[in-house]
Amino acid sequence: MGNVPGKLEAEEYGAMNGRRGGSQKQFRSLSQSSTASSGSAAADSGRSRRATSLVGNLLSSGGVSRAESYGGSAYRRRVAREKDRLREQHALRLVVRSEETVDGGYLAPYGSYRLEKLDYDAPVVQGLIVERRLAPFYTPLQDFDEGWTREELVRVVDSLLLHAPFEEEPEEFEGVPLGNLGVADIDALVDKTLSRREQRRQRSKIFRARLHRKRILWQEEENSKFLELKLEARRTGVSSACLPSDDAKWDLYRNGAECPICFLYFPEPMNVSRCCLQPICTECFVQIKRQEPHFSHDEVDPAQPDEDKDPDLLISTPASCPFCATPNFGVTYKPPADRILGIQGGPPSSYVSACSDPPHHHTEPPPRRTSVAHDHSSVVTSDMIRPDWETELIKERTKLARRAANATAIHVSNRLVDPGHTRGYSNSFASASSTYASNSSMTADFEEEMIRHVMRLSLLDQQPNATSISPGPVDR
Repeated sequence: MGNVPGKLEAEEYGAMNGRRGGSQKQFRSLSQSSTASSGSAAADSGRSRRATSLVGNLLSSGGVSRAESYGGSAYRRRVAREKDRLREQHALRLVVRSEETVDGGYLAPYGSYRLEKLDYDAPVVQGLIVERRLAPFYTPLQDFDEGWTREELVRVVDSLLLHAPFEEEPEEFEGVPLGNLGVADIDALVDKTLSRREQRRQRSKIFRARLHRKRILWQEEENSKFLELKLEARRTGVSSACLPSDDAKWDLYRNGAECPICFLYFPEPMNVSRCCLQPICTECFVQIKRQEPHFSHDEVDPAQPDEDKDPDLLISTPASCPFCATPNFGVTYKPPADRILGIQGGPPSSYVSACSDPPHHHTEPPPRRTSVAHDHSSVVTSDMIRPDWETELIKERTKLARRAANATAIHVSNRLVDPGHTRGYSNSFASASSTYASNSSMTADFEEEMIRHVMRLSLLDQQPNATSISPGPVDR
């Protein structure tokens, strides 16, 4: 691209002299007027070539160079397969298993929300439940009748499933090929006649459809095991160790409470918000999370394009309480002292109620306590169950910084190749000597500006985890 001005000069000279009868005198006149600046123009051309080369490097460094260094499409396929493996592993952890019980509840959610909403860190949540710092995922009742007798309530609890029924054929997955679910590679199911972008979209949809079907099969297998245990206990009179006794069922649900968010009925004790003391079930609690990374309206003009904004001003606002809007939402949980069952407790099947016929309701309301700070040791915050929120914020800042660097390179390139370069060429040649100094200075400024952005983008590429980008101010 640095040779373009020289080519334009020759074409311009030929056109001018051709229109005027091929007069060699005028050509010589123009040549003589430019002789004084020919040496400086050559130097300027060399500087322009270097600047243009920098633009090319900057535009390609974010894509081509990384693709070449990591093996191109093969690397992208490996990354996609690894992401699929992690998503499938996460979905497998959300399967409710009858043997994974804690105090009458379970380590996986009942299924009141879609899979997309259950993006919390499953091992962290399961660990908190086992440690009795968070209420387990109880199987909820759709309704509760205070007039139910003990036998009626036990019969209702016996009819409950481990997990809510799945939608067998969601509309979004109609016509999506599933292939053999036992084969991990799904590239053969993708239509190769589509564009690359459409192929990626189709592959993502195929994976989600297959994962939905796998979740159904995984949970149906656990439901079948659970039903077989119940039938065996009814036939032999001997319950499996993981099945709760009738006393456990009665004590669990006779004094339950309604979650004010999902309006389902759960056993007590429930999680309690640290700020306003409102009850909340665990499945609703794990839905609440920080806002997606965004710019503060106080510091950044919303109308300004994202690539023109400072990436370090990108923030992630802590989750607020859904009841009183207090920042840094968290809950506390006080486990039942007389009902320690399942993991790190006694067998649910051997539980015996302390009182043969207790009343349906507590005789006294629980003592009211004050609010607790979000950093108190007893509080489980929304950030604790999504510990990678800060990493995601840094990734977004890195992505925005790369977009800004590419936008700057394109802008500088457009300024170097001025569409009006050839207009009034004879006049510009007449004043070439007087304008060379300013043009040379401008080109030098372009070169320095591009060098800065090339170096910044190079740092981003060398550290994929974005550790080179300062986290900046983070709301906690």
